[in-house]
Amino acid sequence: MRVATLEQLLDTLDRLFDDGSDWTRRNPREPVADHRVDHWAELFSRPDHPLTSDLPDSNLVDWRRRGLLPGGAGRTALGLGCGLGRNTRWLARQGYAATGIDLSPYAVRHARERSPAPDSTSDAIPGPTPDPIYAECDLLREAIPGGLYDLVYDSGCFHHLPPHRRLSYRTALASCLKPGGLFGICTFAPGRMGTEADDLTLLRRGRLEGGVAYSPDDLRAVFADLEPLDGGPLPSPEAGTEPVFWMDFLNAALFRRPG
Repeated sequence: MRVATLEQLLDTLDRLFDDGSDWTRRNPREPVADHRVDHWAELFSRPDHPLTSDLPDSNLVDWRRRGLLPGGAGRTALGLGCGLGRNTRWLARQGYAATGIDLSPYAVRHARERSPAPDSTSDAIPGPTPDPIYAECDLLREAIPGGLYDLVYDSGCFHHLPPHRRLSYRTALASCLKPGGLFGICTFAPGRMGTEADDLTLLRRGRLEGGVAYSPDDLRAVFADLEPLDGGPLPSPEAGTEPVFWMDFLNAALFRRPG
């Protein structure tokens, strides 16, 4: 086959990462090890793994406290690569009509099984918690369900993408984020987690080394069409406040789509 379209080029570049380090493909064409297909199931089934937590990211709670994240009543939210649904459930507790999508059937199944836990914080919306919706979806290659959202949030999906698939991600984001809507993202931080190799090196090696690190400046450059509202390390938990998920090797950023 000769490359004639952008999608053919992206599919061809995917093949550079057939070593198993690209965890963003549902079914690699020529699997070389079973763990490639079952990676996320193996990860999420570890009881001691941090991603089995049910706590929201500390930056989400901080953005709400600072007024950067509006209340959810009458608004919609989408979790990209939602995992077991902890942030999606938190957004539902704030009143958002929340949807979570993930590549992993295991993650989606277990997210559905984790019923929305009663929220004991004083700033949760009163009344019953709206149930989140979860769906299996390859956001890089399939249409995202649900139309346009007021808030799109990604905690740990983006930093696992091969460099060329950032193009697919940006296209997907543009298809699901409302004009004027908010986009939040949480990624590995340089010097703390993830590779800092440049994109050409990653493509030549054909290996992602566990994930890519992004500084706030990197994220502002990748999402240059969005208005930056906040960015930096995850805020550390404060004593006596709502329990949150926090790791010192993560950065977070918040953007608004013009319109």
